[in-house]
Amino acid sequence: MKWQVWILRLINLLSVSLIVCSIGVLLTVVMTKTGEAPNIFGYSLFRVMTGSMEPTIPVDSLIVVHRVAPETLREGDVISFYSSDPSLMGAVNTHRIIGIEQDGSGYRFSTKGDANNVEDRYTTAGEDVIGKVIGSSYTLGKAVRLMANPLIFVPLIMLPLAVMLGHSVIESVVLARKLAKEEEEAAVREAIATIRQKKAQEENKS
Repeated sequence: MKWQVWILRLINLLSVSLIVCSIGVLLTVVMTKTGEAPNIFGYSLFRVMTGSMEPTIPVDSLIVVHRVAPETLREGDVISFYSSDPSLMGAVNTHRIIGIEQDGSGYRFSTKGDANNVEDRYTTAGEDVIGKVIGSSYTLGKAVRLMANPLIFVPLIMLPLAVMLGHSVIESVVLARKLAKEEEEAAVREAIATIRQKKAQEENKS
């Protein structure tokens, strides 16, 4: 019985953790200003949509971007930034720094995709840099792409989660009733024992 209780608690913990994380991510996205990249504790996640950084970062890879001060960036770092290229209309781009210039009290960065033959036409101001890429995963990126498909997300994530939550609720109710019944039976036994003890004492006195 103990192992069943522990399994139930583990399922409840995992379910609650998943729900809390989902709510946290949702609130972060909703509360982020329009045009800004959502971040949690200074970290943002992006999925690479083009092959400009191949083979270093393949298409569909999930990248982790850490917000850092522009002055800490160096040539060779891969950064994500809001592109100043009019054709991209401020979209997030991820390229490697190939040059750094000081612009008054700020910085401007020349960038280039590893797979591109020429550098980016427009430089990037320090305030337009989202952060430095500190990690990437092609496998996780593919998984995120699949999970973004409702035909996959609903049957593989939502339905099992709903089943787990329903099962957890039922098990919790059953366990609570069982514990309540055991406590009630224990209280009845204790009351009977007390009555018998008092009766025996009265008989002994008489």
